[in-house]
Amino acid sequence: MITKNISKYLAMFFMVCGMAANTACTSDEDPFFTAGEDDYPRILNTDIPEGKGGEPGVLMTIERTQNFQFDVMVTPVKYTTVTWLIDDEQVAEGLSIDTPVLAGEHIVKIVAATTKGLETSRTCKLVVLPAEGDPSLASDGKSRWLTIGSTKTIDCTNATNVTKVFVGKQEASNVSFANGKLTFTVPSMAEGEYTVVIEADGARYGCGVFTVSNTEYVDPGVKETVLWEGSTEINWGDANVTVSAADMANVPVGATIRLVYEMADMPDGYHALRITTPWWGDNAEDQIVAQFDLTADTPNPFEFTYTEANKAIVDERGGMLIVGYGYKLTKVVALENVAPAETTLWEGGIEINWGDANVTVSAADMANVPVGATVHVYYQMADMPDGYHALRITTPWWGDNAEDQIVAQFDLTADTANPYDFTYTEANKAIVDERGGMLLVGYGYKLTKVTFSK
Repeated sequence: MITKNISKYLAMFFMVCGMAANTACTSDEDPFFTAGEDDYPRILNTDIPEGKGGEPGVLMTIERTQNFQFDVMVTPVKYTTVTWLIDDEQVAEGLSIDTPVLAGEHIVKIVAATTKGLETSRTCKLVVLPAEGDPSLASDGKSRWLTIGSTKTIDCTNATNVTKVFVGKQEASNVSFANGKLTFTVPSMAEGEYTVVIEADGARYGCGVFTVSNTEYVDPGVKETVLWEGSTEINWGDANVTVSAADMANVPVGATIRLVYEMADMPDGYHALRITTPWWGDNAEDQIVAQFDLTADTPNPFEFTYTEANKAIVDERGGMLIVGYGYKLTKVVALENVAPAETTLWEGGIEINWGDANVTVSAADMANVPVGATVHVYYQMADMPDGYHALRITTPWWGDNAEDQIVAQFDLTADTANPYDFTYTEANKAIVDERGGMLLVGYGYKLTKVTFSK
């Protein structure tokens, strides 16, 4: 390690001497640069990556059990103080850092400031992978969506007890843990992307990035159409809500109709809900959902499936009417199952044949793929004389090392799904970012398209 650092410093030293055409580099002067107290500070490292598309570059990827260690060179060194910030919190001062960091993606900012108040900085990303056996939280999109003020329940593995939850720097309230499920109230905070940290079994663990929003999670495989929105105190014929036949015409049979409501404080304690048509009466054929009592046990929102019979009477009788007593209706929504939208990463027709022909998806394109997304690999089996077909998903550094693999090599057979799908994990993203993209290789198939869906 010492030899490596000396070699790095010597290389920088000669580079700087070459740049300073009119400046002497002598042993009795600043060994890196002859800048003075009034000069602007510079960070001389060539091993800090430049960012792309507004995203900082990845400085390094380490395991949680490793300390974050790094050295910087600055000028004018005699008059410059270096401070290190991780996620906007100062954690060290000096030319070197050696500190433990929780698992997750972190923003590192290195600030060099002179005694005269002149300042420069470099910003990069540090990826810290969880250690084997660390507590972890579910990584699917719905699990990692936190609606402000709501009660969140999420699967948690490798923990016997969780006592605290931090969303960014905010501590969540009402934390409980039982049967592998963690429950807490999402704190009031600005919308955005935040790292969640849990305190489990007496230690703190980073659990990755979560989305904090004022809105409820919408499944990308579900289309949501608002049919009506407002605030109506439902009171039989005196106040009700009609969704017009024109609006209902766009609702397909099999869709889910969702009613969002608030229970009113009624003197008689009575609350009832009926869903019918503008011809409404007490005849059974007029009913879409027969009248029932609303109670504390009634789901809110209330949902039902829109059937062929429902559609027939809605089309005939001019729409859908929501009536009843003792509640305020705020929204009516139609939900349809749809295929998740796919984003194309690569498209073509390449006969894959180990190193002679493969396909690389660039790091820039992979930067758009979020952790938890599903990557879809579309292919056609080739007619091979030896009947052998294999698929491996790795990086441009590809080899036989396990740490190079995104999907370990396996035989393609008639039973292999097409497209072949896999979940893009934090570990996948770390090696893709570090090693310049994703490489699809193997033998005996034609690759036609690579996409992802959230």
